[in-house]
Amino acid sequence: MELRHLRYFLAVAEELHFGRAAARLHISQPPLSQQIRRLEKELQAPLFYRTKRHVELTNAGRLLFGEARALVAQAEHVAGTARRAARGEIGQLLVGCALWADFLNGARIIRLFARRHPDVEIELRDLSATEQISALEAGRINVGILRPPVQSKALMSARLLSESLVVAFPRGHRFKNYERVPWKALVDQPYVLFSRRRAPAYDAVVDRACHEAGVTLKVKYEVEHPHTILAIVEAGLGISLVPASLQMLKRPGIAYRRLWPTGPALETVIAWLRESELPLVQAFVRVAREVSGSRRFLS
Repeated sequence: MELRHLRYFLAVAEELHFGRAAARLHISQPPLSQQIRRLEKELQAPLFYRTKRHVELTNAGRLLFGEARALVAQAEHVAGTARRAARGEIGQLLVGCALWADFLNGARIIRLFARRHPDVEIELRDLSATEQISALEAGRINVGILRPPVQSKALMSARLLSESLVVAFPRGHRFKNYERVPWKALVDQPYVLFSRRRAPAYDAVVDRACHEAGVTLKVKYEVEHPHTILAIVEAGLGISLVPASLQMLKRPGIAYRRLWPTGPALETVIAWLRESELPLVQAFVRVAREVSGSRRFLS
């Protein structure tokens, strides 16, 4: 039994007239009659009482009518769902986010995407840059927001944000008297380091900047979450070099200053599988580019 046979049957059952049903289906009447007879033969049951002036459902036809309606409605729902998924209107999107990647744009991208695609389920995965690259290559996530470099020929990436490093320190600290803190002033300060394991790309940037400035940081704490860094700094136990976007996380006991000289820029990129044809991925990338387009550099 084919779905089109059920559609033909429903048209005749609703019109109770082969001519009107054929017109509704945009076919001629003889092929319609032939298809109905074929369906009756397959089911081994007459579906209509036919006379020259009258068409009426048999008992078998009445029973089939309800079932056929439900089946056709379900098939149309399935087809509609597939079409919506192909257009990127529904589905699930797995997004990798590095904790230290982008405090300015990340949440905005996700909020805007969710508003435009309310029927898409977004699942966030807390992964380091290295973990994201592996997960993207293996198809375990669809999109990643991370620090470069993205050293994989299987992936594509686009820049979301460039920002500078700033010094985070307790509000009563002497750094409050600086308009911009010189790198040499960091040498004797207890330093709170973001885990090299969790953020190797970020720490590589900090290490390079310190090397260029001739500075060695006195690491006292190494932690695995940005909020822990802020808590330690706010408690007066140390200072830290953080991305400028971290200032978005307001903490009353913490102040920030730019560095002199500014130092290297921190990049944030969005990455996805080069061969991905998922409409949801392309839609997310478009939203990410839109959100980040006016905020290329933050100091």
